Amino acid sequence: MLKFVILGLLACSQVALSIPVGAPSSADSAAEPQNQDDLAVLTEFDRLFNQLHYDIDYKLRIYRMNHSRDLKNLNAQFISRYAFVITDIQHKKQEVKNAILEHALDIGDTQNPCIVEKNDEAIRRATQAARDLSVAAEKIYGEMATIVRIYFYPIVKDFQQTSSEFQWAVLDVLSQDNVVTGLQLALADLAFKYMANANMVDRVVDNLDYELEGFQDIINSLRRGVFKEIDDIGRNYLFNMEQLLTDALECEV
Repeated sequence: MLKFVILGLLACSQVALSIPVGAPSSADSAAEPQNQDDLAVLTEFDRLFNQLHYDIDYKLRIYRMNHSRDLKNLNAQFISRYAFVITDIQHKKQEVKNAILEHALDIGDTQNPCIVEKNDEAIRRATQAARDLSVAAEKIYGEMATIVRIYFYPIVKDFQQTSSEFQWAVLDVLSQDNVVTGLQLALADLAFKYMANANMVDRVVDNLDYELEGFQDIINSLRRGVFKEIDDIGRNYLFNMEQLLTDALECEV
């Protein structure tokens, strides 16, 4: 259908240009309709290119919005996982410290070197777990920043640039072709350019779907790795604190 529209525009322009020029009075009367037809063809091409720009821009906005939503959800998942582990660590630290203090009161010596050492070790291990979580978060942040720079946004930027150029397509051709003596060439250039890019919306969708599929595969792998690393930090801390508490309960006067 689109091809017929383009061919129709070219046919109209050819008919307009083929009007014979007779006497000066006849030429004057034919010039105005011809100019109007020429303007109508150029205006229609401008409309078509702007519509193409709008369709592409609309698709890009939808993809950007969905992509931002996915990143937001992913970030929320990371933060939620961190919150669970941090809460477990805080609770275990306080639980162990309370148990050590209770044992110190039972033996009647809160300043017992063994008790003091285990209490300090409990604080040190909590601090180390916090550092490990910070290192993990820093690594995740760096990997996410790199992934976002490599995937999706670069191709969106390229398509956005191409889409913006469509708004100036007619003006660009007019700046390069002599429309006074070669209007048919200018119209042919516009028709060729439009036909070459008429399926650009489908290309945008196909390319972005492919990019997002690759992005999602990497994100899923990253999510699994991150969750495992965070959970390992939490599990190791809980295990070590149980061992520390066992040792602390063996402290005697």
